[in-house]
Amino acid sequence: MPTPLIFQDLFYVWLVGLIGGLIAYLAKQPLLLGYMLGGLLISPFTPGPAIQHPETVQHLADFGVVLLMFSLGLELAPVGLRRVGRVSLAIGTLLPLLVTGLWVAVGRRVLGWPLAQSVVVGCALSISSTMVITKMLMERGELKAAYGEALLGIAIIEDCLIMGLLLFLPMMADPSQRQLASVVWVSVKTVALLALIFTLGLRVVPRLLTLVGRTRDPELSILVLLALAMGIGVLGVWSGLSLELGAFVAGLVLSGSETTSQTMGRMLPMRDLFVVTFFVSLGVLLNPSVVASHWLLLAGLLSIVLGFKMVVATGLCLAFRSRWDVAWRVGVGLSQIGEFSIVLCTVAKPLGLIPADFYHVVVAASLLSILINTFVFNLLEKAPSMLSSMRHHG
Repeated sequence: MPTPLIFQDLFYVWLVGLIGGLIAYLAKQPLLLGYMLGGLLISPFTPGPAIQHPETVQHLADFGVVLLMFSLGLELAPVGLRRVGRVSLAIGTLLPLLVTGLWVAVGRRVLGWPLAQSVVVGCALSISSTMVITKMLMERGELKAAYGEALLGIAIIEDCLIMGLLLFLPMMADPSQRQLASVVWVSVKTVALLALIFTLGLRVVPRLLTLVGRTRDPELSILVLLALAMGIGVLGVWSGLSLELGAFVAGLVLSGSETTSQTMGRMLPMRDLFVVTFFVSLGVLLNPSVVASHWLLLAGLLSIVLGFKMVVATGLCLAFRSRWDVAWRVGVGLSQIGEFSIVLCTVAKPLGLIPADFYHVVVAASLLSILINTFVFNLLEKAPSMLSSMRHHG
């Protein structure tokens, strides 16, 4: 019977999430890393018990991404985004271009890949995970810190660029098709949708939230937020945006409302549960044997993600006159890849824009980059006090 097996899958997901999270906590690592490693325990590609309906688990994981992006939009009021907009726009645009350009050179000259394939892979390497950055900053309580705001601003701009790239993937896969007119039409619909959303946010949504707030019913408050978040997200999908980006826009529209802030506090446990599901699902999708056969390619990806991105991002921050303590934190924070890199590869794979096994290598690069990124960040955070202690004892 399929239904009991679905519940069995969820039991496996949350059990290994609990085990991995506890191990990560004891090892003083980010919990999300434990969740991803826990997913390997129930992967169809590893020995032992395996989930039977990975696609169903993936849908639940996507819901976690939507809720996190919605809460991120609530956290970042438009005033905060405007304050870091200039630097975020510059770095969020230049860094993906430089990373993509480097990989295009490597892909074309070293690997002999076609141009379109090299561009897609380069873009996948250039996208830092908004989800990873958000969770890290939330755990540290530094969402409103100078480097935290800069990190989130850059990550969001990168996400917006990638959403635009998704519109061009069919044309990149088959240049003979006339895709330009459809892309222009989708762009027009996107602009119209954003104008409609913000108009409703200023005129209709505040009255609706006030009306629901008068009922003082927590269930209705949660339902109206979920309906608005998912509804705007679905409208975003219809207009060519992603569900995640639409949910983020919904959060921006609803930010600043007292009713929204109170209700979001009640939604946090549900959001965190589905976020755990997302990170476990990344481990579930990883095929270790495929990764092992492409270890040299994986090493090349990691050298770009962990080395090139960190150096370039730090240099760009310094070029825009950021303080050194902000610049290096931004550089290290961006030296990882996550959910949107995987989403991009998922869309590009059936179009023939990435090699067949590259998806598994990207998931492995995501896991390892997050692991190494966290270690480096914690090490650099502790370096000043360690040096001071050594000088004191010396």
